[in-house]
Amino acid sequence: MNWIDYSLTVLISLPILATFVLGAFLARKGKSAMGKPTIQPALFYTGKFLLFAVWALFWVVSLFPEYRNIVPFQIQNQIPDVQKLMAVVFLIPANLIIVPAYLSMGLITNIGLPTGKHELRTGGIYRISRNPMYASFIFLNTAAFLFIPSILLLAVMIYGMVVHHFIILGEEKYLESEFGAEYLDYKSKVARYF
Repeated sequence: MNWIDYSLTVLISLPILATFVLGAFLARKGKSAMGKPTIQPALFYTGKFLLFAVWALFWVVSLFPEYRNIVPFQIQNQIPDVQKLMAVVFLIPANLIIVPAYLSMGLITNIGLPTGKHELRTGGIYRISRNPMYASFIFLNTAAFLFIPSILLLAVMIYGMVVHHFIILGEEKYLESEFGAEYLDYKSKVARYF
């Protein structure tokens, strides 16, 4: 392994680790991260699960390159270092977006709509994007495809991103009804993604 391979492993580890740390922190505080789906539950949960599975596969293959061949429908047998370096480049903004988003949301993070007390977050990274976690997925998925260029994974990632777009639309309706003018003002000033 060279420095590019090590960089890939570290950078794909960070969002996965941050997700588990946040989940453990919520559990320790007696809070559930599970909320209500904003779209049909089967689509909601498969979209979430499949994207996380792609990133977990990325992490496993970065640690154990010999497992790359288990991924079907790859369009390249060998990944040149320049392509791996491009994946590293995309992982940097992914981490710079998703980790602060987790920190900004903290104990009110939910997978889906909140079921208890909540508030509108507009500070920190949420001043730049209304959906920074989801925006980071664009960078994570691009890096994943560069590292494991498989038509199957590309289809899974496109499915996951389309599902997440519809999740966002459902969340926006909820936030409009919950926070009214405050959310509409925020929405008019901050982009959905970037």
